[in-house]
Amino acid sequence: MMSDFNNELHTQIQYSLIEKLSESERRYRELVNSLREIVFKCDRLGNVKFLNQAWTKTLGYQVVDVIGSPLSNFIDADDRHLWQVTLEKLQTGIEVCQELRFHHQTGVIVWLELSIQPCDESEFSGSLIHINDRKQAEVLLKQTNEELEARVEQRNTELIQANQELKLTLEKLKYTQAQLVQTEKMSSLGQLVAGIAHEINNPVNFIYANLTYASEYTEVLFQILELYEQAYPVPPLHIQEAIKDFDLEFIQKDLAKLLQSMQAGSDRIREVVLLLRNFSRLDEAEIKNVDIHVGIDHTIILLRHRLTTHSGMMVIQIVKDYGVIPLIKCYPAQMNQVFMNIINNAIDALLEAINQSQLLMPTIWISTEIIDEVWLNIRIKNNGLPIPESVIGKIFDPFFTTKAVGKGIGLGLFVSYQIVVEMHQGKLTCTCLPNQETEFCIQIPIV
Repeated sequence: MMSDFNNELHTQIQYSLIEKLSESERRYRELVNSLREIVFKCDRLGNVKFLNQAWTKTLGYQVVDVIGSPLSNFIDADDRHLWQVTLEKLQTGIEVCQELRFHHQTGVIVWLELSIQPCDESEFSGSLIHINDRKQAEVLLKQTNEELEARVEQRNTELIQANQELKLTLEKLKYTQAQLVQTEKMSSLGQLVAGIAHEINNPVNFIYANLTYASEYTEVLFQILELYEQAYPVPPLHIQEAIKDFDLEFIQKDLAKLLQSMQAGSDRIREVVLLLRNFSRLDEAEIKNVDIHVGIDHTIILLRHRLTTHSGMMVIQIVKDYGVIPLIKCYPAQMNQVFMNIINNAIDALLEAINQSQLLMPTIWISTEIIDEVWLNIRIKNNGLPIPESVIGKIFDPFFTTKAVGKGIGLGLFVSYQIVVEMHQGKLTCTCLPNQETEFCIQIPIV
């Protein structure tokens, strides 16, 4: 009797426990199925053992059709290697988080974030969260960044191009400014020379023309004095005293010399005026055949005051080695300006070396020759202070100068380069020779 009661009680207890367990399992399944994220279990090979209903809502496949299948069957082919790596990590007990692409039943790609960990020796449990919206936002953000970067790159390119155009514009403006300055300088020089020719030539011509008459008149006066002495060998006492006081004999001898020196001075003044006119060639703006050697010689004469001391002693030697060359078709005034600029610079370098006691024999060498029957080659070399290698590539730039403030504005060599290269289709180079000499080479075509 007691035994039957115990059995019945045991059965009732078991039944109650089963009901409670079933109720608990039902509530657990309802809870799990109510979740928006996918909850799953799989074995160590990745075969699905459990799925909640969120799987169907997210990917469209029925849960019953998936149980027992490898999870990799639903992962995009390009991400399956990531799933394989995840399984290998899970074998070592490591929890893994990974973003994977799954295929919806319709074929659409769905991004899911995987979070999985070992739950016992035979199973792994995990979850999959829908992250399509986030990935789309990331893609949109990436596209936006790429577009922004492209715009920035395009803007940078435009800025670089604008800077280059601005630089070119500034260079053109500097070139134009330099040309205007040089044009004004040449115009002023022309006006100055014209004024000198006019203001000096006119009075010199009067003096020059009257010197002949002065000589003749003096000769007549001396003849009359001679006749007077013959007629009155013994003049009155006061006249004898005057002749002695004024030293008439000396005056008769020296006056001729004075007139001769005045004649020589007038000739020299006329020569200098002619040199100035020939140098500037005010009346020769067009191209013509000229003797280059004459232009160089005239330039040297005009610069002679810089080559000598106050006493007339040569401080800087000029060594000329002229070859046999024909008349050269060129713009004479402009070429004379080139010679003036380069020789002047050579004198500056030599004088600076002299001031620093670095030079015993300051010399400028000038040579001319014909090359290949096509080019006239003019070399102007000096042994003054050399041009630093760091700036030799800039010496033909407008407004570049190594001289102290007030001693140059950096246009001489720039203008010389324009004259030789642009006006005459020639070449102008500067070379620092191994012996510390600086050489300018001018080449202009002879045909």
